[in-house]
Amino acid sequence: MWQRMKKGTRRANGESAIYFGADGRWHARVPMGYKDNGEPYRRHLTPKTRDDLVEEVKKLEKQRDAGSAQQPSKAWTVEKWLQHWVENIAKPTVSENTYDGYEVAVRVHLVPGVGKHRLDRLQPEHLESLYRRMQANGERKAGTAHQAHRTARTALGEAVRRGYAAKNAAALAKPPRLEEDESEVEPYSVEEVQCLLLEANKRRNSARWMLALALGLRQGETLGLRWSDVDLNNEYLKLRRNRLRPRYEHGCPEASPCG
Repeated sequence: MWQRMKKGTRRANGESAIYFGADGRWHARVPMGYKDNGEPYRRHLTPKTRDDLVEEVKKLEKQRDAGSAQQPSKAWTVEKWLQHWVENIAKPTVSENTYDGYEVAVRVHLVPGVGKHRLDRLQPEHLESLYRRMQANGERKAGTAHQAHRTARTALGEAVRRGYAAKNAAALAKPPRLEEDESEVEPYSVEEVQCLLLEANKRRNSARWMLALALGLRQGETLGLRWSDVDLNNEYLKLRRNRLRPRYEHGCPEASPCG
């Protein structure tokens, strides 16, 4: 709803206003919602004729009520969106391992490679060029470029769902072809296993290495084990969870750093 502003009248909250300004033009101010800090914001329209203005106000109000109108603000760059997505959208909802892969792909490859582009102007060719640069001179394997590609596709898909971009450039881009790894895995010899166990026994967490060697467990599986998963009487254990190796954290307090 909207009305022409008159002296001595007040508009209801959420009501658009159309008026003829001192500059000889028609104006409209359409309430669009609230900013992140809680302040209300309005969209200002100034078409050439009143009829055009009325149509634009109707269209904008319809978008606002449907939740498809964007808040007027500076457009996202790819860098800002990826950093926001990985820390505020992906991190609380994915596993520790998945987040770690996303974070590395964003920080090491995607932000330096395509971060300066505007999010709504990123093209598939920009990403394909990045993948080629990553593989130039054999510096990066195709699998690394694929990880960057999968991360970009997921992050940009979320941007499309939220209306920040019209298309998912990563979904249109062609990732590099993965070569099949035909090399055979060579198991450790008995002598090598004995050497590893002797060295592992010198460490506090030697059980981790012994279990991995004896049962063929992955690193995440051994790190995720708890005593409640082990039944010594019946000689079996249950693999209930996977855990990424915790990142290093400095032990000294910030107030008195060790230097």
